[in-house]
Amino acid sequence: MKKPTTDIQQVHDMFFHKVFDSAENARDFLEKVLPANLKKQLNLSHIEIADTKYVSNEFQKRFSDIVVKTTLKTKKEQEIPVDIYFLVEHKSEGRTEVLIQVLRYMVFEWEKDYNAGEDPRLIIPVVFYHGAKKWKVPQAFADQFDVDDEIKPYLLNYSYILFDTNPWDFRAESNKELKNNVFLFTALVLLKAAYTNDMEAILEIFRFWHERGFTENKDIVLFFIRYISQTQEIKQAQLKEILEKGKIDGGDIMPTLAQQFKEEFMETLGPQLKEEGIKIGVANKAVETAKKMIHKGFDIDTIMELTGLGKEEIKKLTPQTSH
Repeated sequence: MKKPTTDIQQVHDMFFHKVFDSAENARDFLEKVLPANLKKQLNLSHIEIADTKYVSNEFQKRFSDIVVKTTLKTKKEQEIPVDIYFLVEHKSEGRTEVLIQVLRYMVFEWEKDYNAGEDPRLIIPVVFYHGAKKWKVPQAFADQFDVDDEIKPYLLNYSYILFDTNPWDFRAESNKELKNNVFLFTALVLLKAAYTNDMEAILEIFRFWHERGFTENKDIVLFFIRYISQTQEIKQAQLKEILEKGKIDGGDIMPTLAQQFKEEFMETLGPQLKEEGIKIGVANKAVETAKKMIHKGFDIDTIMELTGLGKEEIKKLTPQTSH
């Protein structure tokens, strides 16, 4: 059973922000995806990451966005500010809403500039897509309209830069420099694998970690393992097996992962539960957590310890296999 869509989108959202809130990761990614003629005019040696607030709440559940602030050289060799606007499509299929959301952001920022008596800033949109289906949204705003080319000069238009994980071949030699940033390279591969259940790609990442000595970074490794556990249809035993094939000590990782489930469970109880409703709230949350852990293949003793449920209660939640 898949996690509810909203849960999965929150997982992707938090993961993406963790990766791209780093100026180093954002810079290395832009070095990879931006066209050469644009890169040579941008000052990527100095960038600043600024989380955006959504221009419209109706898009909040569909997209993540981040702004990279830098400068660009003009024809007169002057440096002017420029925003590189990242919009991330979390759905398994891209839709034309992305065109409207990018436009909303640009108009919102330009209005702020005009109200402050400043020239409108340059905004370069980058769309990051890691869904399962082929990306079919036009890269130019005007191309969504089924009209002759003679009409398009009279229409509002802009183009965005697309990074689509589907056709991206992470095994290609062209990724040699990107691999020097192990954190970023790992994140991109896992985002690519999020909708494809590609266990071979995940195994390759584990082996890559071993080669680069990355497994010493226990907290970071656990961060990635948690994302894999949350986004892949993978049982606890299978995950441990793949870890060990990749020469990573699964016996060390899995108990820590289980402990994180426990801490997350305890945090969700929170002070917001009123005293009179806390027993019901705790019971419901315990059942929800137990179901997730059963699905991931945790043993009954571990589930009992983390949720406080009895063995018989847990057995009732376990799907019965037909013979």
